[in-house]
Amino acid sequence: SSHIGSSSQSVPFKVAGCHQPTRHPAMVALSRGVLVAAAAVALADGLVVVRKSNVTEAAAPFDCYLKNGADYVGLKDMTATGRTCKNWMKDGTYSALVKGMGNHNYCRNPEGSKAKPWCFTVDPKAPFELCEVPECPAGGANPEPWVAPPGSKSSDVPCKYLSPDKPGFVEYEPGRACMDHRGDTWWLISNSNFTTPDAKGCEGQCKTLPGTKFFTHWAAGQGGNCGCYRDCILVAKDLTVDSPTVYKVV
Repeated sequence: SSHIGSSSQSVPFKVAGCHQPTRHPAMVALSRGVLVAAAAVALADGLVVVRKSNVTEAAAPFDCYLKNGADYVGLKDMTATGRTCKNWMKDGTYSALVKGMGNHNYCRNPEGSKAKPWCFTVDPKAPFELCEVPECPAGGANPEPWVAPPGSKSSDVPCKYLSPDKPGFVEYEPGRACMDHRGDTWWLISNSNFTTPDAKGCEGQCKTLPGTKFFTHWAAGQGGNCGCYRDCILVAKDLTVDSPTVYKVV
């Protein structure tokens, strides 16, 4: 379990059905040592359980209400007409000892006094109004768990990844090679070549180097027969030796 609250008092919570503690944006207001607000996000497989002292009670799903909303502790702070709610303590009608009351302006239904959550407003023309808080669907019941339709699973054995047989490169220019550099501009990554048995081995070496877009493999090269390039400027044909082929990474 985890805790939320002030330094003087904390409120542990846990989410039914989860295998490990879940952190979520819950809010708790404390006044005179009394829990006055606790809001938490209901997850797909259960309601949030809020514990205070030795009492355990199931809280409604976040930001919807059950019955007349006397237990609503969500974060709506505006009425159905768009008026801003007034701080309950500034209004002074209800004591902080009344369930849901505190130094905040969230919609509440103290003592179940009205048909649904409401609040005093900051507009003198409308002393109070009902809030646009939705009623909890299905009476706040836990949602039914999703079950895969018959035939959608091949088996209960976990899938095994099979790498594609297709190589990650295509032939770009047979009989040609990429230029290492021109002046201070280098296209050869790492400024050096590697020795590999074939084009596939050259591709395996080059894909470990960030930025590789092309590579040259020299079939007749004795050493350093693989070069990885960020761009390919072709070497002139009359300067090309050792039977190279340029490949493009795909």
